[in-house]
Amino acid sequence: MGEYGIAGLWGLLALGLIAAVAVAGAGMWLAHRTLPDPVSEGHNGALSPFITCVGLVYGALLGFVIVVAWEQFSSAETNVYNEASTVVTMYRQTVGMPADEQAQMRVLLRKYTDAVAGPEWQNAVSGGVGTEDARDALNEMYRVLGSEQSSVASSPISQNFLNQLTTLASERNQRILDAKPRIPGLLWTGLLFGGVVLLGLGGFMRLGSTRAHFGLLGAVAVLLGLLLFIVFWLDHPFGNQLGVTSEPFEQSQVVFDSIDKGT
Repeated sequence: MGEYGIAGLWGLLALGLIAAVAVAGAGMWLAHRTLPDPVSEGHNGALSPFITCVGLVYGALLGFVIVVAWEQFSSAETNVYNEASTVVTMYRQTVGMPADEQAQMRVLLRKYTDAVAGPEWQNAVSGGVGTEDARDALNEMYRVLGSEQSSVASSPISQNFLNQLTTLASERNQRILDAKPRIPGLLWTGLLFGGVVLLGLGGFMRLGSTRAHFGLLGAVAVLLGLLLFIVFWLDHPFGNQLGVTSEPFEQSQVVFDSIDKGT
């Protein structure tokens, strides 16, 4: 979602709402072009079961998609906070390491955090891929721990640090996967087509006032457009102030400075 920016995101919402209202208006226009005037007395009653059926099926599908998208959004946000917390925990654990290995690990942890908060975050937003800097930092930490010449390899804290490093690598992989949209194109097709059908059927209803009819159908169109936009937003969790940001990693960098100062 970051490729849109805040202004682009609001612009996308506006375009979506305008398109939804336009579909509602087109449905009413088509109905007035094809239906006799006046319609038969039982016209609305004959059309109501179709609207009810489509509305129930579409409402269930849309509600299910929103719930799943929200769970995925929350999971992505939680994973980012966990990853940032893991980095801080590892940085604190370096306090118990010998001076040489402590300096190495702290440099590598800062390199990892800088890469995640900077270029890797933008890469994940745009393409769902990582960067070599973060990957190299992880690999180098494994090398330091596995080195026979390293005194940290046999220190009591090394096993805990290795466990945290494994967790960090897993959380990084999960973050990169979370950056990719999860809702398939076929499901989006069903959501959009269902909305068009529902608004189209609503346009074929007849009320005493055309203005009142358009007002009610337009309100339904705005609601559907807003809900579809929410689904799109939740399916693109990374990138700007309305989604998951790199703020937890920026906060981790502040904590690093505090640990270096012994506070």
